[in-house]
Amino acid sequence: MRVLLTGPFGTIGTRVLNELLSRGHTVSCFDLDNKTNRKISRRYLSKNNARRINMIWGDITNATSVNAAIANQDAVIHLAAIIPMLSETNPSLAEKVNVQGTQIVIDAIAAQPKMPLLVFPSSISVHGFSNNRVPPCRIDEPLHAQDNYASHKIECEKRLRASNIPWVILRIGACVDALNVKAGDQEAMLRHMFTLDVDTRIEYLHPHDAAIAMSNALDNPAVIGKTLFLGSGKSSQTSWLEFVNIMPRTMGLGDLPVSAFGHEPYYTDWMDTAESQQLLNFQQLGLDGYKRELAQKWRFLRILLWPFRGLIRHHMLKFSAQKA
Repeated sequence: MRVLLTGPFGTIGTRVLNELLSRGHTVSCFDLDNKTNRKISRRYLSKNNARRINMIWGDITNATSVNAAIANQDAVIHLAAIIPMLSETNPSLAEKVNVQGTQIVIDAIAAQPKMPLLVFPSSISVHGFSNNRVPPCRIDEPLHAQDNYASHKIECEKRLRASNIPWVILRIGACVDALNVKAGDQEAMLRHMFTLDVDTRIEYLHPHDAAIAMSNALDNPAVIGKTLFLGSGKSSQTSWLEFVNIMPRTMGLGDLPVSAFGHEPYYTDWMDTAESQQLLNFQQLGLDGYKRELAQKWRFLRILLWPFRGLIRHHMLKFSAQKA
């Protein structure tokens, strides 16, 4: 199968790319031409599967580039997006990429003689703050955007349903890759982390599980026209405090105190994934897999950090508004 993968070098993108290649698909990777993406792409082009990868450097907001990339594809997995925190600090760019870019993808698919399936990753965030309701969150519960990113996803879902193209919407839970942590704005992320209520429900989605789900969607026509949750299942349902403490615990820093956290709600929740698991059979690694990968990654570094654990812990806690 010929698959166009937009945003192939992000948190989920590389996992999806690896999975598609392992299944023998021919993958066209569409991403911005910059030093970071070029460096990642060279790792794939130097492997034996290079003949099944086509690198297309372009901008998702450029209709000409997108139209050319989508021509003759059997499926499109559209991961290109501006995510939080950047979606909140640069809303105009985020709207251009997330909404206008997705509309360009929809229009390009609609113009094809044989329209490829569009796999569109949305987010649990479209449901807003749901921790005051009885879990799990269900796919037909009301939508309520709490930030720009969620608003963009709601708008894109609306435009997909109004189109005549084949699509499946996958609302993704909390997805962090232990092996591919992006630097980003670490200070802003730490400050935000400490504002949230420790009892906030969160269901982790392992990026490997996400890749399995998206790849399996290409082979199952029963998913067309459906909106499905992606979370790694009941064994990956936890609280914000427990999830956040996985990292410092693995690093040898000990658990962060409850008193360091605020009481702000957040739009993560446990999800009803019964239908998505039945259709996509993707729940494999989950939260336990995340813990194993973190432990493997930090097995030697934690020894080096041990003498400085007090300083590192103090540095992390200084971003708490609670001044624990």
